[in-house]
Amino acid sequence: MTKKNSRFIGFLLMGILLFTACSKFNAGDKVIYNIYLAIVSNTLDSANVNSATVSVSVIDNGLPPIISQGLCWSVSPNPTVDSSHKIIDSTKAGSFTFVINGLTPLTTYYVRGYAVNSAGVSYGKQISFRTPAISPYNIGQFYAGGLIFYIDTTGNHGLVCDTTDIGDSIAWHIGSNDTLIAGGTAVGTGLSNTDSIVAHYHTDSASAAWICKNYTGGGYTDWFLPSKDELNLMRQNLYARGYGNWSSATYWSSSEYMDAQGRYYAWTQYFTNGYQYYFKQYFPLNVRAVRAF
Repeated sequence: MTKKNSRFIGFLLMGILLFTACSKFNAGDKVIYNIYLAIVSNTLDSANVNSATVSVSVIDNGLPPIISQGLCWSVSPNPTVDSSHKIIDSTKAGSFTFVINGLTPLTTYYVRGYAVNSAGVSYGKQISFRTPAISPYNIGQFYAGGLIFYIDTTGNHGLVCDTTDIGDSIAWHIGSNDTLIAGGTAVGTGLSNTDSIVAHYHTDSASAAWICKNYTGGGYTDWFLPSKDELNLMRQNLYARGYGNWSSATYWSSSEYMDAQGRYYAWTQYFTNGYQYYFKQYFPLNVRAVRAF
């Protein structure tokens, strides 16, 4: 075989291999593709005594296209599309929100978004929540010296805030700071934050925490500066619904923040748009006291 013929045969074989690698696989007249499941995520937006709101996103439709998608839930873990509790989304949009009604108080529910294509069923990560008890109290109700903005799952306890601001030009703390002393942000940490601040800066009687701690509105002596999440609930459940007298201003929380450079700030919230920021602690801002019942 000549060198020229060998080179020709080599190019021919390479062409056949490339053609085979790039062509689709046929089974009779049917073209076979690599199929794969959709990718789904879901989040719990809110839950109350008898309903919940869940958002679902189909991040990747998979291949072939989506046949159906929706939300399933149960009182047992890992609900499936075979569950009797299911909502089907007819729009087949990438994101959708469902309201689940008819839930039972004091019951734990498990929820998963789903998407179906010919590759099978894919589910979002399971989320669970427990519905609260029926409460004799209502959000926005005046009780125990203030307006109720939070009710716990027992229905018998919660948090109220004063009907007016203590002041509008109060610093979180004036002076040096070398220790993170009030890092709690969750609901239920405002009181311990306040106690820690007052104990650490016991001579700073002009600080927001000290003023709240020594406030006696309504004859009560257990007021405190709300945590970051408590402050957010005040805005969501009172300000945004038109309950109470509020300023379109920025309010201090009792939650402290330290950045990567070791500088100390405290969390605040601008009530007009709901944004939460951390500010330098000497800034003069609004303060509203809260207490538990």
